[in-house]
Amino acid sequence: MAGVRPYRNPIFAADIRELGGVVSVHTDRDRCDGTPVFRVGHVSGGGDIAFLSLPLMLEVEANAAAKVLSQFVNASEVELAP
Repeated sequence: MAGVRPYRNPIFAADIRELGGVVSVHTDRDRCDGTPVFRVGHVSGGGDIAFLSLPLMLEVEANAAAKVLSQFVNASEVELAP
């Protein structure tokens, strides 16, 4: 049967809110001009799901995004050493 896709269970927000794990802000460099950028990272409690955001130019925005993400997935925030 061509064109038949196997059924997948849908993912709901309630499923994502139970991921737990660790959220952190990473310092990175822009590849073009070397200016510092910030990325938000998340590793789930089981370690099987990892996320790294696109670059954010302001550290304040990255910290705010990390706080929101950690509250949404019920994770703890970790501050990385410089």
